[in-house]
Amino acid sequence: MQTVVIVNIFSIFPLLFTIYLAKRHLSGSRQNWYYIFASVITIILLIAEIVGALISEKPGNAALAVHYLSYALGYTLTPLVPMIVLFYLGCSEWSFAKKLLLFIPVAVNILISILSMQSGWYFTILTNNTYQRGPYFWFVTAFSAYYYGWILIKLLQINKTRVVPSKFLLGFVYTLPILSTGFQLATRDEIYVFSTVGVSLLLYYLIVQEAQFDYDVQTKVYNREAFEQELLARQYHEQDRAIFMFDVNNLKQTNDVWGHQEGDSLLASVAQILTSVFEPEGKVFRIGGDEFAVLLPLSKKADPAVYQEHLLQSIASANESRVHPISIAYGYAINNKEAGIGLRKTFNLADEAMYRNKSEQRRMLREQS
Repeated sequence: MQTVVIVNIFSIFPLLFTIYLAKRHLSGSRQNWYYIFASVITIILLIAEIVGALISEKPGNAALAVHYLSYALGYTLTPLVPMIVLFYLGCSEWSFAKKLLLFIPVAVNILISILSMQSGWYFTILTNNTYQRGPYFWFVTAFSAYYYGWILIKLLQINKTRVVPSKFLLGFVYTLPILSTGFQLATRDEIYVFSTVGVSLLLYYLIVQEAQFDYDVQTKVYNREAFEQELLARQYHEQDRAIFMFDVNNLKQTNDVWGHQEGDSLLASVAQILTSVFEPEGKVFRIGGDEFAVLLPLSKKADPAVYQEHLLQSIASANESRVHPISIAYGYAINNKEAGIGLRKTFNLADEAMYRNKSEQRRMLREQS
């Protein structure tokens, strides 16, 4: 049995496993269905490549027809996988006019693939039932490269707004199919492009799922475990840092009076404002039910008081259009290694400052009532 057949078979099984996991754990998610769709098409491509390898050089018109169909299917579907990945990454929310930028290239590729069965533009099957590249076989690679370029743009964009793993891991997974496609374009040897895409999809799924452990799914910011890991990792660094603490006022009352959906919306709004104010310089964490923390490296341009004032202005601006206004208690502290104040102590000091502010807000409310 040819090596490509064995490799493809062993690529299909892990893809089937991730499809099972995706349907089990993320059912109802439209983005997740795009991932499943891309995986299914990759499996079809792997099977088409297996059929083409097994049927090659077999005598008879039936074998010749199957060989033609397997390659036509392969060329037709190849750019479709990265296009669907783009929908998984958020392009499904694009306007119809912008989506045409994605649909037109894949439609042209489908047309050329079908016509190639007669014209030989992409490929031809010789009378001895062996495959031969056509003069324009590189078109399909160009179409795929077009979508890979868009994927790179989307990955750079969503890194600011969505839960994603590290840039290094994303770059590693992203590079695999590009390298494989490049080798396939440069040589006539079997490079196993489709199996590489299958492995990349598998790795991407596993990496993204692993990244979820560091994030709060509800607010899309880092969680308490990630905060503890960050304190541990940064405790011996020379650069000083400020730790901000925030407590969302009246969350329980909001849940009791307006329902948990409104409470969830309140938390998401707070997380969004904190992210807009502090990132990318600082990291935002949800460390409790109604508590958030921010870890901000200090530099010549980083003044904690300025960030705090900017935050209060952003909340005031957001409250102008909110039915249920946002109210938070806040406080911060700065670590100082020379004075023996590490990050853990800074965290405690910031927490104390936040509760002092909370008590002050309560005192002011009592005086006003």
